[in-house]
Amino acid sequence: MMRVSLLLLGLFIREVFALQQKQPQLSREPLSRRKVLLDVPTAAALVGSQLLGPKLALASPIPNADSDSSVFLPRSHDIHLPRIGYSTYKTAPEQVAEGVGLALQAGTRHLDCASQYGINSQVGSVIKRYLQTGEIETRNGMTKTPRRKDRQVYVTHKVSNIEQSLSNKDLKSNILQQAKTLGKNLDLVMIHSPLTDSNRRLSTYATLCDLYDQKKIGAVGVCHFGVKPLQELVDAGLPPPSVIQLELSPFNLHKDVSEWATSQNSLLSCAAWSRLSSKDGPTQAWDTLAKEVAQPCKMTKQQVLIRWAVQQGYLCVPRSNSQYKAERQAILENSWGATKDFVLTDKEMQLLNSLNEQTPAGQLSIVDGWDLSDIVDPTWDPTTAIV
Repeated sequence: MMRVSLLLLGLFIREVFALQQKQPQLSREPLSRRKVLLDVPTAAALVGSQLLGPKLALASPIPNADSDSSVFLPRSHDIHLPRIGYSTYKTAPEQVAEGVGLALQAGTRHLDCASQYGINSQVGSVIKRYLQTGEIETRNGMTKTPRRKDRQVYVTHKVSNIEQSLSNKDLKSNILQQAKTLGKNLDLVMIHSPLTDSNRRLSTYATLCDLYDQKKIGAVGVCHFGVKPLQELVDAGLPPPSVIQLELSPFNLHKDVSEWATSQNSLLSCAAWSRLSSKDGPTQAWDTLAKEVAQPCKMTKQQVLIRWAVQQGYLCVPRSNSQYKAERQAILENSWGATKDFVLTDKEMQLLNSLNEQTPAGQLSIVDGWDLSDIVDPTWDPTTAIV
């Protein structure tokens, strides 16, 4: 009897071992080094769909896709903003539903919007449908996402130069209307650029502070402000901005603004990186980033920028269109879940920070809060335009 029992036990152990060998093994490689980077609890629903295009391999679904790493915004109504968002800058109206939908499916919960982008109504339609029904539009129709209690979106909105106003009443009405258009209360409202005049900047900022005090918005920030207009706010007795968004990258560290932000407990945010790889960009430094960091680490160049920003303690809002498969994949690759397992070494961070060429917006012909006519020459930058 004992011999039979031992024989049966041996057979059982062999069968268990065989089953284990057949189980799919999870990669020990960082998630974003796999073929496709989906931080989506519903990733299985995308298999075989036309969302990303045919023959696109899918990684294993990543658990806890909605738990983006976030940071508490100083001087806010308890806003914990995800460090990595999705910018709607330069997104064509017909690409909004798919682009924002992919970002939401990838676990991204922070959308960066602006009046100047001209697509708030389209973005709002996606947000409203998502919050109300959990549905996200894909190339194969609608997909369902988390339960109502798990659905959350943080929205940043930027006030354009034209909207900057001396009229407290008109501006408040405009901001509250933008909140209705976007489908939810605004978590962060920012002045898009300092390129108006001192009176309009101060009046607009004071109105935003009033809305904050009335708990109509979550926090107040500014974009592309240099030290002079930043100090102007404090000298007028107004609180420092919660967030300062800049054309911030290893190629332009904006050290003066960074030091000011640190002294005032303001967070820095990287605007949507644009045109860095163009012929007008920092070509040699960009090549160094690619060859000495991105390629050895098996990361995309955008992922290197994202990890650099996160490890610097910055917010960032990368962007991508959704017309082509590579663009759609980039939205997934640039999410928190697809980049969180990467950690750049001290040596790699030092190398990236050594690439600081102070590349100005004018050199890149970036238009984000201003018009092309504002760019007087390649050395122009919004942070130094106010003297």
